[in-house]
Amino acid sequence: MRIVLPPSETKQPGGDHPPLDLSTLSNLETTPLREALRAELAQLSADTPAAIKALKLGANGEKFLAGNLTLTTQPTMPAITRYTGVLYDALDYDTLSDHDKTRAGEVVWVFSALFGPLRAHDLIPTYRLSADSRLPGGKLAARWSDYAEVIWAGDFTLDLRSEAYRALAPLPPGSGVFVRVVSDGATGRVAVGHANKATKGRLVRDLVTSGLTLGSVDDVVSFGERAGYRFEAVPDSVTEVWLVVR
Repeated sequence: MRIVLPPSETKQPGGDHPPLDLSTLSNLETTPLREALRAELAQLSADTPAAIKALKLGANGEKFLAGNLTLTTQPTMPAITRYTGVLYDALDYDTLSDHDKTRAGEVVWVFSALFGPLRAHDLIPTYRLSADSRLPGGKLAARWSDYAEVIWAGDFTLDLRSEAYRALAPLPPGSGVFVRVVSDGATGRVAVGHANKATKGRLVRDLVTSGLTLGSVDDVVSFGERAGYRFEAVPDSVTEVWLVVR
């Protein structure tokens, strides 16, 4: 089972581990693309005005470029602690037991715009690159999608990514299910905004601590019934489920 999270724009600085080594990351088949993206991001970030525009960093964007320029020399930390924000606060990895941290390392993944699929304990530097950014080699969605079959082969995947990151390498039919957090609206289901991140973080924590391995949509629904989550099949879809919240 894989539980796949989106990354976050906000990241912890620093780290206690050696600099980036692409050969230590999961899914080594994607190393050529990772290396190309790393080099392009560093090249782009050396031109501050161009980088601020291409990476959509805004008026104070220059402060975000330092990490991009030191990708191979700065210290690293596990992906699960590098990323911050509402989802990761709700997951609250640091308070898991040692046993559950080990399990998180086995089942939790993060899909990065720069590094693609990362296991929770893969060691990465800080950087700034979003799913909708454009590097000199072209749009990220087209480039990561070329690896979708390789990335998602094998284990059942519970995809909790945001729409933008889902587009980087969509799940092929039969490889897993995308979870959309919705609520009951006046005319039917409506997407949940900011609160969906906290819901996903709590869900991941509960999945990790449950010790369960889910292998189908039916397993997802059954887990939800026991753990207090309301999952529903999406009409006419075999690749998506709704997680309905109040």
